[in-house]
Amino acid sequence: MSDRTNINKIIERTRNNTLRDIPDVLVPVWQIKIRERFGINVDREIAEYIVLAVHENGTWKRQRAVRKIEKILIERGNEAPVAKRMAMNILEMAVGTTQK
Repeated sequence: MSDRTNINKIIERTRNNTLRDIPDVLVPVWQIKIRERFGINVDREIAEYIVLAVHENGTWKRQRAVRKIEKILIERGNEAPVAKRMAMNILEMAVGTTQK
């Protein structure tokens, strides 16, 4: 089967592109905004989820952003409880209150 007819490949491609409706220029703008406002540097990968949480309606976007940022932090060597707390703090500073 080719990639165009394999439904699993199509779904995988679609799900990997989480910022397709949001302009790419917002990510560096939010990185600068967070650095200036809070004095912390976030890399592009984390900033993408912050932009997604800010510019999409619904609390589930924020909850999903917390989980994705938490996963990134765990992959970088943080322990799960610490990563979860850091992810919630990052998103809360950037966006506002998050759902627990």
